[in-house]
Amino acid sequence: MTKSRKQKQKKKDFLKKKLKVGKTAAKASNLTDTSFVAKTISVKNQHLDHDHHDLSKRFPLLKHHNATVRKETLTIFIKAIPTIIKSRLMTPLLSQAIPLICDDTKDVRDALIELLDTIGALDPQVLVLHCNIFVLYINMAMTHIVPRIQADSTRFLLCLLKHCGDEIVRKAWLKLMRGVMNVLGWSAAGANTSSGALQTKKRDSKANKIHLDALGKLVEYGCFDLKATEIDDITGESLSSAADNKFLPPNLPQPFEHLKLFERQLKQSNSINDSSTSGSTVPGSTSAANSLANQDLESRQAIFETDFQKEITKQCQLLVKDGGECGKAANTLNKLAMEVCQG
Repeated sequence: MTKSRKQKQKKKDFLKKKLKVGKTAAKASNLTDTSFVAKTISVKNQHLDHDHHDLSKRFPLLKHHNATVRKETLTIFIKAIPTIIKSRLMTPLLSQAIPLICDDTKDVRDALIELLDTIGALDPQVLVLHCNIFVLYINMAMTHIVPRIQADSTRFLLCLLKHCGDEIVRKAWLKLMRGVMNVLGWSAAGANTSSGALQTKKRDSKANKIHLDALGKLVEYGCFDLKATEIDDITGESLSSAADNKFLPPNLPQPFEHLKLFERQLKQSNSINDSSTSGSTVPGSTSAANSLANQDLESRQAIFETDFQKEITKQCQLLVKDGGECGKAANTLNKLAMEVCQG
């Protein structure tokens, strides 16, 4: 009996069952029921975009050894700037990103310029608060040993002058003027100027034009009162007269910074001055005049006439003869220099 029963059970496995119309097929014996019933489904931290906590974890990637990772990280922050522009992430972001001004990879430097341009378009005051660090690293880039980094230094300067030119001028106009002159291969008063034009011709014309544009913007912001031509929409008076009003709060973020009340600095002797200007009363010949030159318009104009105007006019005349894009930029710069002297 047992043997015949087993044989019948085996035959059942190979029998073809006839299906009737309107009836579903029988379920298999080894079928697992996966159906369930739930009132609600709760998924924690379900966000389509990166939140602030996720972005803060990406700060160390700005120092990654791979240049592609650094560039992609900057791209992620560029897309997130509109949402974090008013948050606390901006200070650590700029603190980690500004050193990339001296990065070895051009793509990283290009992404950084795009990041700074995006921030400046939304809120220029964010860049204003970090002008000291910007000036430090731009000056480092201007004296960098790698020519590509030195050539891109004026691109960062142009970006900052576009969004916070007044603050950059007040911070370090004289230092940046000397830096751009050195990048161009030109020299200030009292130095050897015989090889300046030759070095300028050897450089790339496209990069040279950017240097000339940056120098022109520095002269424009430093030696001209641009606010005198701007009219306030509400009061109808010029912005310069409103800024000089003693009974109004100053527009500067740190109006008394030049007094150095909260900074400790080493004493500087006047022995570092050039021997050709020793004993003279030329503005900018002493350290005290250098520190105050960035704050006063008339002092900047006097320093420009004595230290920079002669060399700029000489080099621009040589570049204008060569023509091209550099010649046009040099012609514009030469006109600015003449306007400063005539004014």
